[in-house]
Amino acid sequence: MAALMARIQQIKDDLMAQGSDLLEQNIRLNVYHGIIANIALNMVNPFVGIFAVRLGATNYQIGLVSSAPALVGLLSMIPGGKFIDTRLDRKRWCATFMFLHRLFYLLLAAIPFFTPDKRAGVLVLTLALMNLPGSIANVSWQGFISRVVPQKRRASAFAKRSLAMNVAGTIAVLIAGRVLDIISYPIGYQLVFAAAFAFACTEIWVFRHLQELPDVSEGALSSEIPVGTFLSSLPRAIISDLREIVTKSRFVRFTLTSIFFYFAWQVAWPLFTLYQVRELGATNLWVSILNLSNTGGSLVGYGFWSKYMERNGSLKTLFVSTLGIFIVPAVYAFSRSLYTIAFFNILTGAIFSGVMLSLFNSLLDMTPDERKTTYIAYYNTAITASTIFAPMAGVALLNLLNYRWAFLTTAALRLSGSLAFGLVYYLERREGQGADNMSQTA
Repeated sequence: MAALMARIQQIKDDLMAQGSDLLEQNIRLNVYHGIIANIALNMVNPFVGIFAVRLGATNYQIGLVSSAPALVGLLSMIPGGKFIDTRLDRKRWCATFMFLHRLFYLLLAAIPFFTPDKRAGVLVLTLALMNLPGSIANVSWQGFISRVVPQKRRASAFAKRSLAMNVAGTIAVLIAGRVLDIISYPIGYQLVFAAAFAFACTEIWVFRHLQELPDVSEGALSSEIPVGTFLSSLPRAIISDLREIVTKSRFVRFTLTSIFFYFAWQVAWPLFTLYQVRELGATNLWVSILNLSNTGGSLVGYGFWSKYMERNGSLKTLFVSTLGIFIVPAVYAFSRSLYTIAFFNILTGAIFSGVMLSLFNSLLDMTPDERKTTYIAYYNTAITASTIFAPMAGVALLNLLNYRWAFLTTAALRLSGSLAFGLVYYLERREGQGADNMSQTA
């Protein structure tokens, strides 16, 4: 009881900015924010696929559930990232775009009020439009958090955040899945989506308590560029950016490899949903169970991978951890049981915890320090381009082949994407050794 009361008091102190160590306070606040954010997210995202099926979506519309938001993100991230880099109060703008994105949770809850023939189309449109503020919020958060947690603390800090997020998110999935199975359709979905919005409001309130470290000067501005001036100069600025980016060989190499990796990773996503629901008869409760088994693996994985990354760096961790992600579609190819998939989800959860931890940290390491938000926006735009086509390619594979061969094909693609990161790691290491040798000679 005493420990619990001490923890509650710590949370109160952090939210009231009464701590003496700003960095440690930021790390804890970042964990709190991640917990609440993932609760809201996991009350919506895991059930969107089943919701689409219940609304009568076709295979093509199931593919658009992933592709349409990606297209909107493709068009919005670069202007959004550059806009954030021209603002003095980046945290306030990030919180604003977060709120606008989460507001769409209420619109999702309203979809059953439309006529049956329009519901699936409205769902696709809603998911697409909500990614306009969502994609800008994402890149602005990624740029902002690099000024909140320094590089030397990111491995352990984000491992704690990710672990807490997974636990909280899985509990949210379990409760939401049970609610959806108990309460009649569509009322259950409407209640869960509305509750997600309430959690999202709390998430944004916690985010506003994060503070930039006083010794961080990257991107400091003396004044804001007026919005009208920003918009009129945007085309020329983008051209100037592209000329600058092509000179950043490390960033370009990492981005091109990421495009291929994300395509290989995401091409199987719509196949998982279709196979779980239509072939194996997964219910909302089963979606929750699959998430729970995945989290069980991540409980072990994050501790291991954070220590591995502290010893070996983010890029080597990314290569090693991605080597195992081909297992997921390979298991689906030969499984006819949800129990089998749930069992292997424990292993894949441990593997994916390393992928998610090292992907983000590698991006921050490979992105130039100046105008970091802008560079992250270009990176995310590039990988989003692959996200547009990957789900549609997955559906096309299913139409051309069958489930087994489609899953095996995506497993081979995932392995190729992992090896591509291995090549990047090899080149980075060789160039680093060459630079060390030159400095020693000099």
